[in-house]
Amino acid sequence: MKEREGDDNARLRRAPLHEALRASAETLDLIPVATFICDLEGRIVRYNRRVVEIWGREPEPGDTHEHFTAQSKFYSADGQQLPHSRLKEVLTTGKAVRDEQIMVERPNEPRLTILVNIDPLFDSDGKLVGVINCAQDITEHKRALEALETNRVHLRQQEERWQATYEHAAIGIVEVDADGRFLRVNEAICGISGFSRDELLGLKLFTRTHPEDGGADEELYRRQVSGEFSFYSFEKRFIRKNGRVIWCAIRSSTVRDAEGKFLYSVRVVQDINERKEAEERQKLLIDELNHRVKNTLATVQSLAMQTSRGTASVDEFRQALDGRLIALSYAHDQLTRRHWKSADLFDIVQSVTSPYTSQARNQIEIAGERIVISPRAGLTLALAFHELTTNAAKYGALSTSSGRIEVHWKILRESSKPPRLCIEWRESGGPPVMPPARTGFGSRFIAGSVATELRGIARLAFESEGLRCTIEIPVDDNLQDRLVGSPK
Repeated sequence: MKEREGDDNARLRRAPLHEALRASAETLDLIPVATFICDLEGRIVRYNRRVVEIWGREPEPGDTHEHFTAQSKFYSADGQQLPHSRLKEVLTTGKAVRDEQIMVERPNEPRLTILVNIDPLFDSDGKLVGVINCAQDITEHKRALEALETNRVHLRQQEERWQATYEHAAIGIVEVDADGRFLRVNEAICGISGFSRDELLGLKLFTRTHPEDGGADEELYRRQVSGEFSFYSFEKRFIRKNGRVIWCAIRSSTVRDAEGKFLYSVRVVQDINERKEAEERQKLLIDELNHRVKNTLATVQSLAMQTSRGTASVDEFRQALDGRLIALSYAHDQLTRRHWKSADLFDIVQSVTSPYTSQARNQIEIAGERIVISPRAGLTLALAFHELTTNAAKYGALSTSSGRIEVHWKILRESSKPPRLCIEWRESGGPPVMPPARTGFGSRFIAGSVATELRGIARLAFESEGLRCTIEIPVDDNLQDRLVGSPK
């Protein structure tokens, strides 16, 4: 009988992908991108609701990825038609496809732009068993970039239609001779530069130009004076009287006499500092969005693959992955409430442990100063606390009514070392603790993520009275601020 049981377990370990990696629909639906899991033949064995939303229909039982997408056409970012499916390439070579932008034409549907990541899946023996195909719809993101560029072009066209005007104009106007001396200035240019009219008339054209921009502007003006062209436009930085550096848009037009001799130039000056700052903010927001999407996708894929390697059954895989995705979701909720600028350490710990907290049992004590941490630290610590809490519920202090957990933290300040945040997780009152025979995924994840993501140290001690985990991370980039007040 035992021999047959062993054979059954061996068959389970060698089971097809759709058996070994069968995650619940609810689990895959937590992933915010369209996700296929396919076996070695390319058959779709699992997918989520985002697949149905993008493709407008559900795969039929036994459908291969190629058959499911057969009515669609795929193009690269430069418009070249691609082979029908990149998935076959990954199944053939075992090499992943990373962050590839692909345009998709579907029958009777608008064209989509998607960000594709296809990763091979290997079993515990390193044998290729299938792939996971994740596709993020970035169509609106691309449209936003195109709209931004269209707005920039439109603004340039408007600016090029501007012409010299008189003293009452709301933009700066100066008249400059061939040697760069100011002949006439209006009131608006005084406001832009911070200099009075008399002070400006005593200066030369490039005196207050930022050193990094002066050479290009001087060369253009020299060529204008020599008659190579009658007009040019240029954006440069200007140093105001108070020392502040601002961006200005310059439109320089030539005025010549009847014989074509250079008389002076009319330079229209506009303060575009707000526009430059807005463009920089827009770029930072777009870069941050790209970074956040890629990081979330990478985290989810890593959790799925690591969980599949560390579990022996379908139910164990589903429960483990569900818990880790929910912990990630809790952390995202905390960060969203703070506009992804920071997270409260107390709220992170409380949200992860709350499913196990009961007022009657009062098994978990959380105490520490109100500390605001960075988004990276919030996500990493949320997943670490989830692993500790799950372990405590299965094997440790939360597995008995008499068990107790204390989570404390403080800022350590020593004259010989930089300041660092020290977090201690201590269990007591649970079953006797024995050091594990091998290091599990949870222990590896805690130690590895704290080291790589936060440049810190995580130590786990399997003491007889209960597990003890100490995490120390440097304060510099991991803490956004420290709130003044008494401990919670």
